[in-house]
Amino acid sequence: MRIHIVTAFPGMFDGFMRESMLARALTQGILSIVIHDLRDFADDPHRTIDDTPFGGGGGMILKPEPVGRAIESICPVRNGSGGMPLIIPTPRGELFNQSVAGELARQTHLVFVCGHYTGIDERIYDYFQPRRLCVGDYVLSGGELPAMAIVDATSRLLPGFLGNEDSGKGDSFVRSGLGAPQYTRPQNWRGLEVPDVLISGHHAKVAEWRDQSARETTQRFRPDLIGSPITLSQDRSAGRG
Repeated sequence: MRIHIVTAFPGMFDGFMRESMLARALTQGILSIVIHDLRDFADDPHRTIDDTPFGGGGGMILKPEPVGRAIESICPVRNGSGGMPLIIPTPRGELFNQSVAGELARQTHLVFVCGHYTGIDERIYDYFQPRRLCVGDYVLSGGELPAMAIVDATSRLLPGFLGNEDSGKGDSFVRSGLGAPQYTRPQNWRGLEVPDVLISGHHAKVAEWRDQSARETTQRFRPDLIGSPITLSQDRSAGRG
């Protein structure tokens, strides 16, 4: 998978791309990420990318000219067609979840445009018809952090990203609901013991315990998820071309 990200603040992605499993995946060629500095597409010596809003009000708006040029330098075919879906994180988008991550993971290319300041000129949405995704009901300073979250969740579903494919099967939202509690050594920590079943060596009983614990955890912390449809098959290769 090849991911393009247009941003006014490219430095925000430095640490994101240098650490943890994402850095390993980039090194191994499981995916590639290209960061595009929005200011490179400005048409004046000051590299201006924003201006005051028509109608008054506070804040600055990203101008349509540099944003449009940046998009067209990556995917010249309008409206996100041509196999390169265009995504803009925005509060006005559909809620991003594990199911959407599964959809995106089946693509070979993704293009993200990160808004900033008060937003992006509305004509960018009208003209390019991007897919709008929202990561939650709260305010952030720009689209960079949502883009990182979407890229991370999507990348985890790519073959080879996790190394051990079994390591993600118990993740929350992989099936409906939350995952079971997890434990590691030492067996006793400050008087708190690991459940006996997990050290019994009885794999069937361990699986049963984890299923039951996952249901109880979901009931306790996210009862709204109970009865929700399966969000993504545990078979990570299913449906992927």
